[in-house]
Amino acid sequence: MKKICHIVSVLMIVLVAVMAAGTIVEKLHGSETALASVYGTWWFVGLWALLAGLMVTIAVKFRMWKRIAVCTLHFAILFILLGALLTMLTGQHGRMLLEPGKPTHTFYEGNAEENHPVELPFTLTLDRFEIETYAGSSKPKDYVSYLQLTDGSAPQETVISMNRILRHRHYRFYQSDFDEQGNSILEVARDPWGIGVTYTGYVLLLVALVMMLFQQPRTYKAVTISWMVVLVVLAVLLHIRMLTHQLLPVLRSPFFSLHISTIVTAYALLFAIMITGIVALVKPKDKARLVKYKSLSTAMLYPAVALLAIGIFIGAVWANVSWGNYWSWDPKEVWALITLLIYAAPLHEKIWKTFQKPVFFHVYGILAFLSVLITYFGVNLLLGGVHAYS
Repeated sequence: MKKICHIVSVLMIVLVAVMAAGTIVEKLHGSETALASVYGTWWFVGLWALLAGLMVTIAVKFRMWKRIAVCTLHFAILFILLGALLTMLTGQHGRMLLEPGKPTHTFYEGNAEENHPVELPFTLTLDRFEIETYAGSSKPKDYVSYLQLTDGSAPQETVISMNRILRHRHYRFYQSDFDEQGNSILEVARDPWGIGVTYTGYVLLLVALVMMLFQQPRTYKAVTISWMVVLVVLAVLLHIRMLTHQLLPVLRSPFFSLHISTIVTAYALLFAIMITGIVALVKPKDKARLVKYKSLSTAMLYPAVALLAIGIFIGAVWANVSWGNYWSWDPKEVWALITLLIYAAPLHEKIWKTFQKPVFFHVYGILAFLSVLITYFGVNLLLGGVHAYS
């Protein structure tokens, strides 16, 4: 068993290093190169498959089926990984240019250098494209395409706008962009298997986290409930901001306040863990003090990791609603996942017994916060990506 744990440790370090390197590749050479040379390679998929296999092995060794919440949590992770694999193998994603009055039944997969036409079993015709603006301002509030959908019968009128999807025959169309000629550019996605499996994983993950909350000691519950209150207040404030400020069209979504407030609350907890670790190490020879502060940090770690996980999958659902792709290996997404993996490790102190040592735990909690700083500040300043506005 110890050998398996060592293998998992090495594998986690390798995955974190590879994903971090992938964000640098994307910065230097673009997202298409990063996908082709890192995220979309067989060996990267193999690393995740190996991790999934080791998770199953550890679950059997520790008889996790006797602990329903923990077992559900690990099943959720397996479902999410399986859904990602199905999306990669069976999903389609491309772009479609609609010119006013011109029936179109083709979209294009691939990159700017090599596009592959894909024929649709129906036709879309753009009647007109409009940019809705805020009252008394020229700032865009929404991008709207008014369409005719023809599928073997009389044309049907339909509308696509930001965060408003057209679904037809397993195809999903998203308002993506426009050009100076008044043409509308749509993102087209078809993923009949991956999304359902992935979303099942998200639901199982939420159920498992709620179940685990009720199984925690009274102190941990009190800490979690207190921070949930902070989360609710922050979400309300962000929602008010969304209603009163002139946000970009893609940000005008109910997912905006939920995603941001959940992630920020998680980061606040992780910051508190770092501060607690620093305070604890002021007098490292006081063992009782070290243990006391470790208990406090652990009480904050459970809700922090849970909220970070929830925030990530809320963001994934939002991305799927807005762009038709729930995971695009954007640097912000990647570093949020890296942060989640880094902070999930101390929760497995029964497997990695080193985390039971207070000094090591506190030092780890201090150094781990570097991943939060990179995710929150470093990505925006250095790496860019679609989250650069956040």
